[in-house]
Amino acid sequence: MRETHPFDRQWRFHRGVAPVDALRWNNHNLIADETRVWQKAGNHSISRAGNPFVEGWRLVDLPHDFVIEGEFTPDAPLGNGSLAGDRAWYVKAFDLPESDQGKRLRVEFDGVYRNCQVFCNGHFVGRHLSGYTSFGLDITEVCRFGGENAIAVEVDARENELWSYEGGGIYRGVRLVTTDAVHVPQWGLAVTTGDASAPGETRVQVDVVNAGYRDVDATVRLEVLGPTGEPLVGDMFDTPVAAIDRASIVRTLSIDNPRLWSVDQPTLHTLACTISVNGQPVDRIDQPFGYRYFRFDPAQGFFLNGEAMKLKGTCCHQDHGCVGVAVPPDLQAWRIRQLKAIGCNAIRTSHNPPDPALLDACDRLGMLVMDELRVPGISPEHLEEATSLVKRDRHHPSVILWSLGNEEMQIQDDAIGFAILRRLHEVVKRLDPSRLTTYACNCDWINICDHQREAGLMVDVFGTNYRSQQRSANYDDFHRKHPDWPMLGSETWGGASTRGLYALDGCALAPRWANDGWMDDRRFVSADGNWATPWGYTIEEMWRDCASRPFMAGTFVWTGFDYRGETSPYDWPAVITRYGLLDLCGYPKEVSHYLRAWWRPDTPHVFLLPHWNWAGQEGQPIRVRCYANAAEVELRLNGASLGRQPMPALDRIDWQVPYEPGVLEAIGYDDRGNEVDRYTVWTAAAPAGVEVTTEWEGEIVIAHARVVDAEGVVCPESHDTVEFDVPAGLELLGVGNGNPISHEPDRGVRTRRAYHGLCQAIFKATPDSQRATDINARLVTPA
Repeated sequence: MRETHPFDRQWRFHRGVAPVDALRWNNHNLIADETRVWQKAGNHSISRAGNPFVEGWRLVDLPHDFVIEGEFTPDAPLGNGSLAGDRAWYVKAFDLPESDQGKRLRVEFDGVYRNCQVFCNGHFVGRHLSGYTSFGLDITEVCRFGGENAIAVEVDARENELWSYEGGGIYRGVRLVTTDAVHVPQWGLAVTTGDASAPGETRVQVDVVNAGYRDVDATVRLEVLGPTGEPLVGDMFDTPVAAIDRASIVRTLSIDNPRLWSVDQPTLHTLACTISVNGQPVDRIDQPFGYRYFRFDPAQGFFLNGEAMKLKGTCCHQDHGCVGVAVPPDLQAWRIRQLKAIGCNAIRTSHNPPDPALLDACDRLGMLVMDELRVPGISPEHLEEATSLVKRDRHHPSVILWSLGNEEMQIQDDAIGFAILRRLHEVVKRLDPSRLTTYACNCDWINICDHQREAGLMVDVFGTNYRSQQRSANYDDFHRKHPDWPMLGSETWGGASTRGLYALDGCALAPRWANDGWMDDRRFVSADGNWATPWGYTIEEMWRDCASRPFMAGTFVWTGFDYRGETSPYDWPAVITRYGLLDLCGYPKEVSHYLRAWWRPDTPHVFLLPHWNWAGQEGQPIRVRCYANAAEVELRLNGASLGRQPMPALDRIDWQVPYEPGVLEAIGYDDRGNEVDRYTVWTAAAPAGVEVTTEWEGEIVIAHARVVDAEGVVCPESHDTVEFDVPAGLELLGVGNGNPISHEPDRGVRTRRAYHGLCQAIFKATPDSQRATDINARLVTPA
C-alpha cells in the first residue's frame, strides 16, 4: 500500500558551485581536473551515499530559502530585494528497507527555485525549469534496497522569473512516496462537483498506472465520505491495465443535499479511492474536496452557492517576514487568517502557481482563489506548466479561476499573443471545464478587449488591472460595449503606505519617481496611504469603484502583504515594497482598517490614526482620521467632546485637532444613538519594557513583541532593539519588523529593532514542545 514519508529534514546544504573534491570523489574516467559527470551512467559523485566531502556541509531542514540568508547590498538587483541569487546544492541521505523491493518510489517536490537538476545514487533522474510548478520523479530503478541512498538537487537561482523577490532553494515541501507497481500516479485523481441543478453530482476521473511487466485486471473502489468520515455513496468497477501503461476511467456519483463549501462554512468531504489486484488492496488515496457551485453573471456579478457576493480580494506574493519564500504550511494558514480578519474572501496568487499548502489552507479556512500561471507560452515547458497546474489544483474547492497571465504587454494586443492565450485557454478548459479562465489585462484595456474579442480570444471573465489608460473610458464603458462578458478588477488600488510612519524615514525618493503625476505629498510614503502610482488611486476610490457597480464581480487589491523588491517609489536603501494592506510581518497597516470597516459592515469597527505622540507640537493642528462603519463618530480629547460627525458611506472622516498630550478617543454610534465600538490612542512615556503575545498555528509560533512604557502603553515611535528568548522545545526560524529599509539579518539572530514599537519572532515547535510555552523578550540596553 501507499506510504508517504516526509522528506524535509536533515539535508546537507552548500551555497555556490560544488567543490571539486565533492565532484571528484569516486568519480570514474576522471581526466585531469574534469569531472566527467555525463560520460558514464552513475558517475555523479555528489549524489552518492557516503561522500565524505558532502558530510561536512551544513544541515538544514526544508522548506529552505538560502537567498534570504545573504546580506543586503546595492550591488544586488533592487527587484530581488537587494539580495543576490546564486547556485546551491542540497543532498539528503536516506535508508530503504529490503521490504520495499518491488515497490515504486517517487520523490515529489512542491517547488524548487529554480532550474534544478536532480540526481540519485550517482544517476541523473530529472530536471525542472520553473521555480513555481510542482513535479515528481520516479527513482525506483536507481535505488538500493536494504542500504543507504542519497539524492542531490542542484539549483540555479541566478535568473529571475518575476520582478520581485523570488528567493532560492528547495523552498516548498518534499516527500518520498512508495507505492505498488499498480497505483494512482501523482495528480491522477480528479474530483469536480455539479452546478446549481445538481450540487451533489461528483464527477471522478481516476488514472491507474501499471509500472510492472505483466498485464493486470485492477478493481477500483470509489467512496464519498462526509465531513466526519461517514460513507455517503460508492461505486466499484474493474479495468484492465496493460504492462507499462495506464488506464483512465471517469465515473459520476451523486448525493442528495450535500453540505456546501463556502467562505463562512468551508465544509470538506473526502473521495476515497482504493485500487485492488487479485482481491488485494494495493493503493489508496483520500482526496479532500468540497461541494459548491458558482457563476459569474455579466450583469449581477459573482454568485457562490446561489448567493450574490462581492469578491473582496487581494493579490499576494509568497514571501513572508524572516522566512523569505520558505513559508511553512502552518504559516500559510496564519497569513490567510490575517486576510480574513480584515474581510478578505479571495486571493490572487500573483503572479505564479502557489504552494499547494496555501491552497490546502484556503480550503480549510474558506478563501476563494484565482490561481495564476507565471507566464503564457506554447513551448513544451509552458504547456506542461499549465497542465501540471490544473491537474494539481483542480480538486481544491477554493479555486474558482485559472488566470492565464498578467500584464503581458508584448502580446496582449497582438495576433501572436491572442493565439498563445487561446491555446492556453483550450488546454485549461479541456482539463477542467468546471472552472473559468481569466487574464489580467492592463494598459489601454478598454480597446485591447475589443481587439481580443474580434480575434476570437474570449477568456470567460475579463480581468482589468487598474483603470484603463484611456481615462474617459472605463468600467462602465466596458459593460456598455460588452454586456454579455463578466468582469472583475483583477488588480486594483496601486497605492502604498508605511505602517506607523508620519515623518520622513531617511529613504529618498528615486529621481525617476519624483516627476509630476504622482499623488499628493511626494516627500515620503506615509501611513495615511498618501501615495499611488500613476495608474493607481486611493483606497476609497478603489472600493467605491467595485461596490457601486453590480456588474463588477469583485476586486483584487494590490497587495495583501508587503513583499521584498519592487520598492517604488524608492531605490536603495529600500528593500521592501509598501503596496501591502499588511506589512511584511503581517501587521495591519492603518489603511487596512478602511477595508475592515466596509468589507465587514455587519461587525462594528472604529479605528483612529495617527498615534498621539507629538512632543514639541503642542497646540499645533494634527490631522486625525477615522475609519469606521458606524452611523456617527464622536471624537474626544482627554474626555472633552470635539463633536460628532456622520460617517459617509464607503468613506472616512478627517479632523484637524490641536495637539494636547493625553487620550484621544473615537466613539462609534449606530443610527439609534447607541455606542457600538470605540478606539483609543494614548500619549506614551519613555520605553520601559517589552510585552510579548503569542499565536500558535499548528507547529508554528508567532511571537509579537510590543515596546511599552511603564503603564503598558505601546511606544509608537520606539525603534529600540528587542532580544527574544528561545524556549526549550522551540526552534527560532527568524526575526522581523516590517521596516521597508531595514538591512538587519532575518536569520541566525535573536535580536531585532522594533519598527514603530513592534517586531516579531517566528518559531517552529519541536516534537517535545508544549503549546503553553512562554516566550519572553527584553529591551537591549545600548552599549
